[in-house]
Amino acid sequence: MLIEYKNHKIFAFSDTHGFNDRLQIPKDADILICAGDCCKDCNQWDAIDEEQQRFFDWYSRQPAKLRIYIPGNHDVIFDLNPEAASEMVPSSIVLLEDSGIEFDGISFYGAVCRPWMFTNTENHVPEGVDFLITHGPAEGHLDNGKGCQRLKKIINESKPKYHIFGHIHEQGGKTETTETTTYYNVSMYDQLKYHYPTMKENDELTHRVVKGIEEDIVSSFSLNSFDYDKDKCLLSLRRNIINEMVLSHQEDIIDDIREFNDCLRGALREMYDRAHRIYADISQHQDYGDEIELTACLYLGNKYPKLHPVQGDDRQDLWEALCDGGWNVLYDEGITQLTIPNNAYGDSFGSFTGMDCPPPNWNEGLAPELTKDMNLLMQFHHLFDHTEFAITDFIYVREFYSEIKINITKGLKDDE
Repeated sequence: MLIEYKNHKIFAFSDTHGFNDRLQIPKDADILICAGDCCKDCNQWDAIDEEQQRFFDWYSRQPAKLRIYIPGNHDVIFDLNPEAASEMVPSSIVLLEDSGIEFDGISFYGAVCRPWMFTNTENHVPEGVDFLITHGPAEGHLDNGKGCQRLKKIINESKPKYHIFGHIHEQGGKTETTETTTYYNVSMYDQLKYHYPTMKENDELTHRVVKGIEEDIVSSFSLNSFDYDKDKCLLSLRRNIINEMVLSHQEDIIDDIREFNDCLRGALREMYDRAHRIYADISQHQDYGDEIELTACLYLGNKYPKLHPVQGDDRQDLWEALCDGGWNVLYDEGITQLTIPNNAYGDSFGSFTGMDCPPPNWNEGLAPELTKDMNLLMQFHHLFDHTEFAITDFIYVREFYSEIKINITKGLKDDE
């Protein structure tokens, strides 16, 4: 977030979690503030210092007159080995932990407030400091109910002009003003993680092409003036453009693919179990000779995905067009169809999801090395390879719904 103060342009951010290279720092910003959580989660302790060092190398390269850094709870080396961590900080970066600095008439103070531990500061925060910087929020201010009560007391007593913090990703980019203090949640995580890595701001031509295609799709669909055979090529064109761009940087969406595949597996399991329970219950009460067939279909949720990096007033209309079985022909029966009895894929859940074949991974069209251990489902492959969805249309979906149809053909009784 950019703040103009005393003839300086101050850019504050936090919670990049390893996505530092995606951060767009305004060129005219001359003071930078990082309020922590620059590192990803590290499961190997020997990788923690490497992750921290990569951030410092990147941060030092950013042009600015002053670079301030406050560690967050994911920058764990500052808790595990504070002395070694402090020695890692280059001279071009100012580390503030229960300490302050004044630069060109502007005062900055950094207080330790790293959830889970909250603030343990014993130092006196100067009254009326221009910028108080912590990683975590104070209680009651853009904190989702998770703020620090002690920090709230400190702020009420010291009355800083601005409080810069992060940690609560969902409140990133929001501000709140009281009589004495303006609060800035500068978390960037959601913005950086759910950002099209290949649709860069300077790629205006691609934006215009995709946007124009989408406007034509929405317009035709909303006016019921579309010709399926003629206009469905718009979906294919849009899909090919987006996939070509996004798949050239697959590493940036691998986590989203994995999360979607896991959610899809859960939805399929729920539908599979429910369908078999219903079939078993009906079978127990059928008349002799009745033939029962149950068909279950799973669909992507009706609502445009909230996690999708592109949002707008027309996105729900676009989503309804993309999910229309007339245009998106191979989605007419949803993501998948389960028939009981005589399911074409076999009776087990593993055969139904394609996990009973070697190797159990439907990753055709994706980078083999990146996706080799992801156990992508056969239904994922269907969406990706056989429908008109672009990959970024569905990997942000977390909600699904199912439809179950039962057909009973009455048989003849013995006395008939």
